[in-house]
Parts: sequence; structure tokens; C-alpha cells
Amino acid sequence: MLVGHLATTLVAKREVPLAPWWLLIMAAFLIDIIMFILVGLGIEQMKPVPNTGGPIMSSAIVDMTYSHDLLPQFFWVGLAGLLAFVVTGNKKIVLVAMLLALAHWLGDLVSGYGHFVFGLDSTALGTDWYHENLVAAVLFEAGLGVACVHWFVRNQGYSILINVGLLAVFGMIPFTLLVA
Repeated sequence: MLVGHLATTLVAKREVPLAPWWLLIMAAFLIDIIMFILVGLGIEQMKPVPNTGGPIMSSAIVDMTYSHDLLPQFFWVGLAGLLAFVVTGNKKIVLVAMLLALAHWLGDLVSGYGHFVFGLDSTALGTDWYHENLVAAVLFEAGLGVACVHWFVRNQGYSILINVGLLAVFGMIPFTLLVA
């Protein structure tokens, strides 16, 4: 859920305009950043299965125990807050950074790969829509994107071009997952 996570930073920026964009984006993508590091180190796994006749996203073999399972989220959400505190010292920005990290995980529960309490042999959590219903996952992400754009632009006096452009980007890009 790439665009959906980015869209949540629009809401955050609207609520804490002094927060640096890069910090909000880092908080929103923290567990994905960690996942890519752990995949690169061979600790976690995300491997596409070629020639399955569908989008690569829906056939990938995924194990994200340390980055995306429930128990590690307590650490990752805390780390997002700690990084925000070190950078800004602002309690509201710290809270928003923590909420962005948590929102990432919650969004993935609805629209993403299956998650677990801790490890593949623990209780399964979420919809696993990337495997089970990619169309529903894409519709959720596009809807989240449009809702976040609406929150960001409402009563701000942005031009119609900006409004339509943001809605197009956040509302349409998720559909590329259906063909990739």
C-alpha cells in the first residue's frame, strides 16, 4: 500500500504544518524501510512468483515477521516517536509520527499482505487482500488516498488544478497494481 501510506502524510501535514515532510514520510514508511533492510539481509522474505498469470503482488511469497507483525509494532511506533522527538522536540509532532507508523500497520491489515501476531505460526491478522482480493485492496487504497487528499485540501483555497491533480495521483495510481 504505497500510495495509501503516502496519502496519510497529507493529513499529518495539515494537522502539524511545521513538521518536516521528510519526517512524516519516514514515519509513514518506517516499517517498509525496515522490511527492505531485513529482506536485503535475508532475515525477511518477499519474493515474486513468476508466471502465475496474475499481478506479481498477488502471488508473492512474503514473510515480514520482524517488520510487519503485531508485536514488533510497539517498538517501531516508539522508534518513530523517538526519531520525531530527536529531530523536532515537539510533542505534537512526536504523537503524529507515532500515529503515522501505527496507521501504516492498520492500513496494511485492511489492504495488504497477511500479518501475524509474531511469526507465520502465530495467529493470522488482517485480510491478506494482496493475495485474496487485490481489487478490494486497490479500491481501499484509492479510497484512502482520495479521503486524505480531501482532508488536506479542504478550505485551503488550492486551485482546481492542484485539487484534481492530487486526487488523480492518489486516487488512480493504486490501480497500476492490477497490471504490474
